[in-house]
Amino acid sequence: MHFFDVVGAGRIGHGIALCVAMHGFHTRLRDVKQRPEGEEEKIRETAFRNIREALRLFIEEQAVQETADAIINRISFVKGYEGLEEAFHVVEAVPENIETKKTVYHQLCQHITEDTLIASTSSSIRPSTIAQFVKTPSRFLVTHWINPAEIIPLVEVAPSPMTSSETIEEAVDFLRRCGKTPVVCGDSPGYVSARLQAALMNEALRIIGEGVASPEAVDAALMAGIGFRLGVHGLMEFLDWGGVDILHKVDEYLAEALQAERFKPPPMLRKLVEEGRLGMDRGRGVYDYGGVDVDKLRLSRKKMMIRRLKEINALGILR
Repeated sequence: MHFFDVVGAGRIGHGIALCVAMHGFHTRLRDVKQRPEGEEEKIRETAFRNIREALRLFIEEQAVQETADAIINRISFVKGYEGLEEAFHVVEAVPENIETKKTVYHQLCQHITEDTLIASTSSSIRPSTIAQFVKTPSRFLVTHWINPAEIIPLVEVAPSPMTSSETIEEAVDFLRRCGKTPVVCGDSPGYVSARLQAALMNEALRIIGEGVASPEAVDAALMAGIGFRLGVHGLMEFLDWGGVDILHKVDEYLAEALQAERFKPPPMLRKLVEEGRLGMDRGRGVYDYGGVDVDKLRLSRKKMMIRRLKEINALGILR
């Protein structure tokens, strides 16, 4: 039997193990931290309690077809590194600390085979930094699962320059088989989601700190506005819809009015404006709309928003 192994028995590891088990794979959750005598069983109990609680929600929402026991029986709790040679895919899910990861990979690489796909769940560290600790860097990349890992569709796939194309394809295929939406990005700190999230959260805190709005007002504005739209179409399509030149003007105004360097138009935005790539109405923006019926696209997005509005209103989320 071949296994999917999660090295690290924390909360992100619980979610990954559950997701993979729900999609039919035999999974081992490994606790590799040195612990006082008697604590290991507590860690195991906590892991399975969290997994069962998360799985209960899937069952209540009729999002899985199997029984809880059938899924749980595909998950085993293991201490240490023994038996890793049986793993076809190993995901490291230890804390975001370089020295901790270096120690784990030193041990891990003594047991796995050269064919094993190795991935880190790092949320921000460059893949090329971690790849230094791996004996087969061509088989290593980052797959950044986002908490709660059993629910959030996105997994960022970040290869290092040494990662083989076959490894990238294999990782993407596996994630799709687990019901995820893999997004391949470059060898850069923070990848995509962490950089976007940090920028948005930091600006929200500035708004609150300046007394512009309360935390409740900021959250309401996000959920009923930007967040509502982004659940229907992505940020770049949203930009093209509203107009690239509009963002350019807004950026210039905010940079001057707030005396804030962070709002100055980025080079790509200036380039789009200079080239006349101003959005959907001009046929080109960030995207090229050649051959696309823009009116039909807008209509489909509006219908999706109405369906989303009905669902949200039924739940009373935005009231």
